[in-house]
Amino acid sequence: MKEVIRTLLPRRARPHRIWRGPLRGRIIVTSWHDYPGAILGRTELGLVNWFQGNVNVGETWLDIGAHYGYTAIALAERVGPTGRVFAFEPALDTAGRLSLTKSMNRLDWLAVIPLGLASSAGIQLIKVPMVRGMAEYGDSREVSQQVCFVRFDEIWPSLSNDAPKIHGVKIDVQGAEYDVVMGMRRYLEEYLPTLVVEFHAGVDRTHFISFLQSVGYAPDGHGVDGGAPSPRYVDDHSYVFQAGVRPIADSPNTIAI
Repeated sequence: MKEVIRTLLPRRARPHRIWRGPLRGRIIVTSWHDYPGAILGRTELGLVNWFQGNVNVGETWLDIGAHYGYTAIALAERVGPTGRVFAFEPALDTAGRLSLTKSMNRLDWLAVIPLGLASSAGIQLIKVPMVRGMAEYGDSREVSQQVCFVRFDEIWPSLSNDAPKIHGVKIDVQGAEYDVVMGMRRYLEEYLPTLVVEFHAGVDRTHFISFLQSVGYAPDGHGVDGGAPSPRYVDDHSYVFQAGVRPIADSPNTIAI
C-alpha cells in the first residue's frame, strides 16, 4: 500500500520546510515521492535523537550515504560552525539538491562530496541502479546512473585540510557497508571514530564485525535506541560501534612453547 501511495505523490524536487520533529523548520530539497518522511519530520527519529545526545560542538563527522541531507542537517546542527560535516552522496542529482539544502539552511561548515566510497584503489566509474535518489547496490532495476567511487583513505588527506581527526561516521549505503569501512582502514585504526552503521540485506555481519575488531573496535554494537549489545543485527536498523581493546601484534621477542 505504501508503494502504491508513493506512485501518486509529486516527483518534482523543490524546497520544503520540515513539518515537525527534531529538525522542524529546517529546509530540505526533495520530492514527496522520494522522501515524504523527511518533509513530514517522521524519519530517522532514533538516529537524530542519538545525534543530539552524542555528537558534540566542534567535532568532525562524516555522513556517508547522505541522500537528500536529512541526517547531514542534524549533524551540522550538533557540531555547529566550529565543527565540520562531510556529506558523501554519489548520485549527482541528489548531491546537487543536497547542496541547495546546505545553502538554504546556511550550513557553511557542511561540505557536500559527490562521490561514493569503496575499497578499491583509484577512481572507479560504475553504473548503479537508482531508487528514489539513492544508489541501490543490490537492486536489479534497469534505471541506473554512472557514479564515481573512490577509497576514503586516498582522498581524506586532500579533503581534511590538515585537520585529519575524525570523531564520528554515519554509514547508510544500501548494502555497500563492508566496502566502505575496508576503504577507511587507515583512519579507522588511527582515530577509532564512533561508527553509526545501518545494515542492509546481503551484508555479511560476521565479516563486518571481524574487520572492525581487527582495527580496534569492540565487537558488540548498540542500537541507536539503546538497549544491550545486539547479537544479531537487523536489516534497516542503525547500530553504534565504539573503540574496544586494540589487537596486540605478535612480538618478535615472543617465545613459542
